[in-house]
Amino acid sequence: MRRNILTRLHDSHRGVEATKRRAKQTVYWPGINSDIANTVHACEPCQIMQPSQQQEPWLCNENPSRPFESVSADFFSVAGKSFLVYVDRLSGWPVVVKFGTNTTAEATTRHFSHIFRDLGVPVRLMTDGGPQFTSSEFKNFLGRWGVQHVMSTPHYPQSNGHAEVAVKKVKHFILKVAPSGNIDTEDFDRGLLEIRNTPNYAGRSPAQILYGQALRSCVPAHASSFKQEWQAKAEEYDRRVASCSQAAKIRYDSHAHPLAPLKLDDNVRIQDPISKRWDKTGVIMGIGKSRDYHVKLPSGRILWRNRRFLRPVHLPNSQLRDEMQQYPKKKDVAPATSQQPQSDTHLEYRRSPRLHTRS
Repeated sequence: MRRNILTRLHDSHRGVEATKRRAKQTVYWPGINSDIANTVHACEPCQIMQPSQQQEPWLCNENPSRPFESVSADFFSVAGKSFLVYVDRLSGWPVVVKFGTNTTAEATTRHFSHIFRDLGVPVRLMTDGGPQFTSSEFKNFLGRWGVQHVMSTPHYPQSNGHAEVAVKKVKHFILKVAPSGNIDTEDFDRGLLEIRNTPNYAGRSPAQILYGQALRSCVPAHASSFKQEWQAKAEEYDRRVASCSQAAKIRYDSHAHPLAPLKLDDNVRIQDPISKRWDKTGVIMGIGKSRDYHVKLPSGRILWRNRRFLRPVHLPNSQLRDEMQQYPKKKDVAPATSQQPQSDTHLEYRRSPRLHTRS
């Protein structure tokens, strides 16, 4: 009768703890708590309708030590015209490039070549997974220039938050001074100059960090404002930056919760980024460096997702054995094949043998 009673206990489709509390009022048998947990975890509607997971603690890359050592880039569009924002992660110096309607990989590499020529070659470039950035032509271009390419995981823009903030700031500026998308105007040039002269939260502007002084603009300024006295306060500035960064991390982490890392061959559910439903299942096939995973679907497709969009599947032991028997194992990991997604070429992944033993 246990199976029937478990079904009746779960008629409300509540969670594990609520169902246990209900069972304590009525029935008992040895191991009932684990049976209830297995019943709830095996309920397909309950698993699909689970809420989104809470954000994880702040994870930030190492701070660059010199200007344009680490940069971010992203595309956005205004009035049907595409623009590229290229921003330095140390100073916040923004560069805006108008692409018009030609956003091919060839045009992208050409404009990046001009930027590298004028500002220097970065060590690390961070972008999203747009088609221009994932093309083989752009990959070969960065290889020739010796640039490490780091891409954010799909549907998780905050992993490239630095570029997202720059895009938001520049896009709003263009919508105000050039809503038609024509940035070849004096209004845009004067405004961009003021953006580069505006101090950040710690008190120094991008121009001061790059040139040692503010750039002269149309805003009246006393001659003393161009002196290099700010250099004598560099230590105070560094302390202020560290303090502000620590305070921001504390505020962010106060609403965050770390998620347990997943292992190779773990069965997981995948959240749809639009419907927010956990309606796909897969197996962990690769583990990245920044809480990102490669998940193989039953169809053979491989998705690249952040840990926040993955939930481990709790299967009964018998069902788990049946699932695992579908995937033969090998002792050694086979070399990468064409099944490997293009988006993981910049990361060092630990791979599961099952990635290469099942078509």
